[in-house]
Amino acid sequence: MGYGKLRILNLVLQPYVLEVLRELKNNPKRFKELQKFVKNERTLSLKLAKLQDYKLVEMTHLKTDGKYVNFYMITNLGKEVLTAIEDIKLSKS
Repeated sequence: MGYGKLRILNLVLQPYVLEVLRELKNNPKRFKELQKFVKNERTLSLKLAKLQDYKLVEMTHLKTDGKYVNFYMITNLGKEVLTAIEDIKLSKS
């Protein structure tokens, strides 16, 4: 396993990261919506920044009620990582 993959694995195993990826799996979400899983705003901001640094999540602007709003969405790489982690968990059962 390469150094980059180990860094991603280390990130994904940190508290709240898998919950955020799972929540973004099907639909983009606003920051406020993600706070259901990570109550502390600073912690959520830091996790989202790291996920963006690793290209697992990206921020996009979507039009809602006539104005553009920031949303977070999982990337293809993020989906691959989430699927791999979930496959590992399933194989342990």
